[in-house]
Amino acid sequence: MGESINDKAGIEDLDICRPCGGKCCKSYPGPATPDDFGAPDKERMYNELYSALKSGKWTIDWIDQEQEYYFIRPAVKGFESSVFDHRYMGECTFLTPTGCALSFNKRPESCRMLVPKINEKCDPQGYTRAYVVKTWQPYIDVLIKAATDVEKVDIDFNW
Repeated sequence: MGESINDKAGIEDLDICRPCGGKCCKSYPGPATPDDFGAPDKERMYNELYSALKSGKWTIDWIDQEQEYYFIRPAVKGFESSVFDHRYMGECTFLTPTGCALSFNKRPESCRMLVPKINEKCDPQGYTRAYVVKTWQPYIDVLIKAATDVEKVDIDFNW
């Protein structure tokens, strides 16, 4: 994933996060926003989405496929390489024994904006799946094009 161009730097408190061990990351990978992939530059977005999906470390999830309510998130550990995946639970592929494999500014916006708490659930600050889906709506064409191109290449090589 490319460097974020949004102005939402995020919140990181290692004094809370390290002892926690990534409880949030162990239950569900945090959704990414279009800004994480270069929005509003659609060409840059396509290139970054294509690379991310091709890596197998990122996947497209959804709330409603018929209405094209899609978003992108890191893959669930053990289920990498699926362009589309709708698992509700599972550990983020980027979680390691020492924390996130991604540098802070390369993590999904919802992960960067998560407010860590001691002895209670961390505060997602409104970064729900429904909220993130809304941010993707103007870019669904780019997301689907990148996904179909990755799948086309996979089909071409697997035959």
